[in-house]
Amino acid sequence: MHYFIVIFFASIIGTACSSTDTCLKDVAADNFSVSISKGMCFGKCPVYKGTVWGDGRVTYEGQQNVDRLGTFTGVISQEDLCALVAQVRERKLVQLDTSYIDNVPDAPVTTITITDKGQSKTLRWNMVSPEPLRELGSLMVNATFGNKKMKR
Repeated sequence: MHYFIVIFFASIIGTACSSTDTCLKDVAADNFSVSISKGMCFGKCPVYKGTVWGDGRVTYEGQQNVDRLGTFTGVISQEDLCALVAQVRERKLVQLDTSYIDNVPDAPVTTITITDKGQSKTLRWNMVSPEPLRELGSLMVNATFGNKKMKR
C-alpha cells in the first residue's frame, strides 16, 4: 500500500511540473508581461504600479496610500506565472475592448497592460472589474500589491 501512495504522489508532482512546463514553454521576459496600475481618487485609495515579466520577476512601486512606499522587486512561482499566462491566453484578453470606464469622477482607474507574443493591449476600468478581467486583476494584485516577499 505504501508503494502505491508513493507512486500516486510522484505522478501528481510529475504532472504538475509537466503542465507548468507546457504552459510556460514559449514564455520569456522579452515576450510576455502584465502590468497593473491603480490610480488616485478624491479619498485614500491605494495608488501603485506593478509588473510581472515572463521569467517570473515582479516589480512593485507603491506611490500613495499604501503600506509599502517606493520600489520593490521579487519573483512569483512558476505556478502563479502559469496562471497569469493561462488567463491571458485562454480568455483571449488581448482581443477585448480597451475601456470599461463609467462616468464616475471619483472612481480610481485600474489599468492593465498585457504584452504577449508581439501583441500589446491596455485595458482600463474604474468601477467593478469587467468579468473577463476579474481573475487576472486578482492575480496581479496578489503578485504585486499583496506580495509581501519582495525586497527594496
